[in-house]
Amino acid sequence: MRLKIRIAVRSLTVALLCALVSGASVTDGQTVSLPTPPSSQLDRVMPVQYLAPPPTQWDPYSPQGTQLPAAAPQAGNWAPSALTGQPGYPGYSTAAPSLAPPQAPYGAPPGGSPASAFSPQAIMASPTMQQTMRVFQGVRGSWAYLYGSGDGTSVGVNELDTTATFAIPFFHNSQANLNHAPLLITPGFGLQLWDGPQTTSTMLADLPPSTYDVFVDAAWNPQFTPLFGAELGIRTGVYTNWDVMVSQSWRIMGRAVGTLQLTPTMQGKAGIVYLDRNQVKLLPVVGMTWVPNANARYDILFPTPKAAWRFSDVANRSLWGYVAGEYGGGAWTFRRSTGQISPFDYNDIRIVFGGELVPKTPQGLTGHLELGYVFYRQLFFVDGPPQIQDLDDTWMIRLGLGY
Repeated sequence: MRLKIRIAVRSLTVALLCALVSGASVTDGQTVSLPTPPSSQLDRVMPVQYLAPPPTQWDPYSPQGTQLPAAAPQAGNWAPSALTGQPGYPGYSTAAPSLAPPQAPYGAPPGGSPASAFSPQAIMASPTMQQTMRVFQGVRGSWAYLYGSGDGTSVGVNELDTTATFAIPFFHNSQANLNHAPLLITPGFGLQLWDGPQTTSTMLADLPPSTYDVFVDAAWNPQFTPLFGAELGIRTGVYTNWDVMVSQSWRIMGRAVGTLQLTPTMQGKAGIVYLDRNQVKLLPVVGMTWVPNANARYDILFPTPKAAWRFSDVANRSLWGYVAGEYGGGAWTFRRSTGQISPFDYNDIRIVFGGELVPKTPQGLTGHLELGYVFYRQLFFVDGPPQIQDLDDTWMIRLGLGY
């Protein structure tokens, strides 16, 4: 009964935070985010890719060099992006997501006209397949540090993540795939180094020195009609400290989100994300994305609210700043100090302030820096004792690079 109450309190807390975030946009004109996409071996949600349809004569299997246009593209593609941390939201890599497609921030069309940010014309006018449909989409890596002294319940975590994304034609000529979205395959690797908690005769919670993630992600984001689309993904992998390998070490996660074009600048979203953790199996996805102009994007979305603004251009890159939230955490298996094999979850909520340099060309080096506050931290042991252990709040720093 106590466990059910805690889960209900957790869900209510996250919902209230999202409500506060949405309220901030009314009073301040800015949307703060809670729980992606950008990085750590803790589950996070990120923006998805939008790939434009190819010209009618495009051949996905012919040499790409013979198809590249002489003129520079008018808009870039969305860089591969996903969840930071232990991928719990399939369809995204574990590194911080690119905030906006080059020269077309957050889905805005060339020229930045908000009236057509999500319109059928914008879909058809975005980068051609010659510019976006490369087998190798890019690589990403990130490092995050959650401060902790290791004493008592002050737990520190170092998180390292690397991913590479590849694209292959998928239902390329189907009438239900207007944007000719490819199938995105993302293998990835993650490492978590744990410092604490301090185990005593009265404090029985313990963690392994390290845990690992090895996974493969598949994602498909088709546009079925000018009004309706989807964000689909599945991810499978092994999450353990390698000292044990049991059935609970394997996790299968999924994402199924439908999109609806509400206005030329607003897109509604609803669906579910299957986390396959021990305490929280799935979360609803509901909300909308609003692109009022080429320099702003607001994801008023549970469980990943986010607001981003473009501040300036530096050489051939744009500087974006953002505020976001994450429902962080993950699930692993390990052998406890008592010798017992146990699955466990680590869960937290993060408020993040960050900046990212986004290239204006279809390919280029990207980088981001984030500072965040991490709270509502808990360990959940399936077999106990204890079953739930609260941890101290802390701060976080995160760095990432992508190409």
